Amino acid sequence: MGIETQLVYGFPDAGKTYYISDCIANDFFHKYGSTLILCFEQGEMSFDEDTLSEKRTTVAYYDGKSDIKQFCSDAINTYKPDRIYVEMNSSMPELAESFPDEMHVTYVCTFFNWEDLKAQLAGNRQEIGRMVSASSQITFRGCSSKALLAPYSQTFRLMNARATYLRQDPMGYHEKAFDLFLPFSLSEPEITIPRDYYLPLWLDALDHPEHYTGKILHFSDALEIRRTDDGLRAGLVVMTCCMSDLQFLSFRLKESNNIQLGWATFDARVNEGLVLEVTDITPAKPPKDLIFNPNKEKAPSVRNEHFRGLPKF
Repeated sequence: MGIETQLVYGFPDAGKTYYISDCIANDFFHKYGSTLILCFEQGEMSFDEDTLSEKRTTVAYYDGKSDIKQFCSDAINTYKPDRIYVEMNSSMPELAESFPDEMHVTYVCTFFNWEDLKAQLAGNRQEIGRMVSASSQITFRGCSSKALLAPYSQTFRLMNARATYLRQDPMGYHEKAFDLFLPFSLSEPEITIPRDYYLPLWLDALDHPEHYTGKILHFSDALEIRRTDDGLRAGLVVMTCCMSDLQFLSFRLKESNNIQLGWATFDARVNEGLVLEVTDITPAKPPKDLIFNPNKEKAPSVRNEHFRGLPKF
């Protein structure tokens, strides 16, 4: 089965060292086993190795030159840990793929320093997408207000729609980072979905399919209809990070002889399992921009295929 391993991502000084140290200080794991920290990046904060040793924890620092797999294997053979934390290096994108087989990754998290987030998104969007798409939990440290994070909700939820997002204020208080804003009312039995409403619909339906079962959706701007391995699907190709990272975010359609492949506007009833039953359809010309870029249109977005794919309905 291998050794339980947790990967901790983030840019320098995002809080990785603090997080690892705090977990080890407070989780009582030392009563049952030993911990090894593999450190691939050193920021302003250093590990207090004397304090960590009291918790049966050892730190091994990567020298930047050695073979990564050999470095990890040597540390494991030397210290024989029962679990491993890895302080990841954001400038080493292939790092996780170099770990030896005995390291069994069970959890991945990412930290961002709020003060640096805007600049990092501007200059390191693809790297952020890679880290976030790999993670189960993302924490924004030092953010004084949940409202400040609201403009980034769609950006990060497209990077990874399944992750948990947390805000940590300067005093250490944690809460859910994002509440998805819906530009339409869920109280109506019929909802009109123009192009710029599509992503909020898709993201909310992922988390809350019960919001839409039985409703009629009017797709007033054309969606692309494709036949895929799991049947007919309608949606948009979305640039979730850059031109090398495109995703077809779509809904499954109930099979019908009236549906032709290509672009169309249509009305559909939402059945169980988020299957759309088309009730009226009109062929349409492809839009001027075949690729939907939320950064260019209404809101930011990101996504990368490092560890997992985006879910399908």
